[in-house]
Amino acid sequence: MKHLPKLRTKQFIWVAWLAKLLAEEKKCIYSIQQLTNYQFPRKPNNYDFSEHDEKVIQRAITLEEQGFTVYVEQQNSFKINGKTYDVCVSGRPDIIAVKDDWVIVEDIKTGKRKNSHKMQVLLYMLLLPLASETQDICQKQIPHGRLIYSDSIVDIPAWQIDDKFRKRLKEAIAIITSSKSLKPKPSPWECRYCSLSHEYCQAKMAIFSGLTQIDC
Repeated sequence: MKHLPKLRTKQFIWVAWLAKLLAEEKKCIYSIQQLTNYQFPRKPNNYDFSEHDEKVIQRAITLEEQGFTVYVEQQNSFKINGKTYDVCVSGRPDIIAVKDDWVIVEDIKTGKRKNSHKMQVLLYMLLLPLASETQDICQKQIPHGRLIYSDSIVDIPAWQIDDKFRKRLKEAIAIITSSKSLKPKPSPWECRYCSLSHEYCQAKMAIFSGLTQIDC
């Protein structure tokens, strides 16, 4: 017997979910809306974090050698409550580095490049100076952003946090937190990597059962 999902006392969104939506990598917003509203039993995670963790350590050492004060992973966790919408947005960038009045937020990526990587860093850049846990580290200013890949570094300047980006974010949050329940938009590729188990999504179950007709 499956465990029923628990209704959250307050809507909750991870930065990574928003990033995929803003990058238009996530067509089925239903799953994000469900995860925002409900707590589901955790699925086993077979991802090997050792390579990523090692690269974070190496990068932190490099920055310290350059004279930066470095904050890593758990030190950077934040939660921020929305003003327009009653929702909590949470995230945890890999690195925040500070040198005098220069603040940089970095995320280390080990897989192939995705547009959502940039969106994720942009969200960190916008939210970190506003969150009570990290605003002092960021000196209450929008930090410079960086994506660290194995073969290159991509800089994301603070000016990219503009009114257009803020508007897109507000629209995305409005969709996810809407009281109107969205319908699933299943596809084999997206359903395969979806965090929502097939036990809680008839559309996903239909995809992997080879069904062509589903009742949504």
